[in-house]
Amino acid sequence: MRQFLIRQFNRQHGRSQDGFTLMEIIVATAIFVTVVSSILALFNYVLKINRQVQAVRQVAQGTRNFTEVLSREIRNGRIDYSQPNGTPCAASNYEVEKSQSLSIETYTGEVTCLYLDEAGIMYLTRSTPDGASIPQTVNPPNFTINPETFRFVVRPDQSPLVNNQGVQPFVTILAEFEVFKGMPDEQIIPYQTTISSDVYDIPSL
Repeated sequence: MRQFLIRQFNRQHGRSQDGFTLMEIIVATAIFVTVVSSILALFNYVLKINRQVQAVRQVAQGTRNFTEVLSREIRNGRIDYSQPNGTPCAASNYEVEKSQSLSIETYTGEVTCLYLDEAGIMYLTRSTPDGASIPQTVNPPNFTINPETFRFVVRPDQSPLVNNQGVQPFVTILAEFEVFKGMPDEQIIPYQTTISSDVYDIPSL
């Protein structure tokens, strides 16, 4: 009798003890899956944008460090036009359209050699009367240079003291910098700059 009265009371006040129907559970589950999928998609998109920003920042920082080294070496020395063939920085390379090496002579008589290898790594060595130093890498971590596009364009391609050319030597650097090692998204930045060798003595004509 008590149970009957309880059921009657629930019917009169719109209550039910039957619980959720199968259709309600399916609809609720579908809504839940849709919301979770949207949140995960948004999270992955934010992560991708963050990785891209990080890669661009690394390229910008690597480009700045790389060009600072080259600019310092070129401005503080003379273009060396005397390196023989067979050396990494042979002066004859300046006449080649895709020269990937550069030789700089300092005030102290040291010869700085900058050259790019096939893997896109820039190396720097210094030759002194006691011998050549161990090659040092100029590239920052996770930073390479595209060997297909990199070049040193040296003008004039022969010493300005020859035939009284009277032209202050300068170097144009063409490159594509890449960040991809350990990064999910490869980033490439084209680069070009021209640097003058300010200390080269040009005779009066």
